[in-house]
Amino acid sequence: MRKLWSRFGLGIVAVFAATMVYAAAASQAPEKSTIDDCVTKRAAVEFPHKAHVDLKIACSTCHHTQENLTAESTEAVPSCGSCHNAPEKPETPICTQMSATKNPFHINCMGCHKEEAKKNPATKAPTKCDDCHPKA
Repeated sequence: MRKLWSRFGLGIVAVFAATMVYAAAASQAPEKSTIDDCVTKRAAVEFPHKAHVDLKIACSTCHHTQENLTAESTEAVPSCGSCHNAPEKPETPICTQMSATKNPFHINCMGCHKEEAKKNPATKAPTKCDDCHPKA
């Protein structure tokens, strides 16, 4: 009986260790993300996620519904389109809009990039359509 419990205990430890390794791997922010759930007329955007993490930009800057999100978090991150494709509130920006003033990516991303360009004209932060949406 003692051997059975000993093996059972080792099994539990092994499962726990494997879970921790998986959680650690799953919690790493992706190096790149493809933003394709809001695509209408232009190509999907290959977002350099790691570059933004390396710049120490707060996760909540983009993931505004998850205030405590970090690059090491294990919580699920919903797609932007889950709220911004068909918003419940009329004031929520719609990501399928092409407008620079109605699309949340254009508002948030381009707004930040333009601010950075003002501070540092040598910045590589894209501000033109084709910089983010490559032509097919």
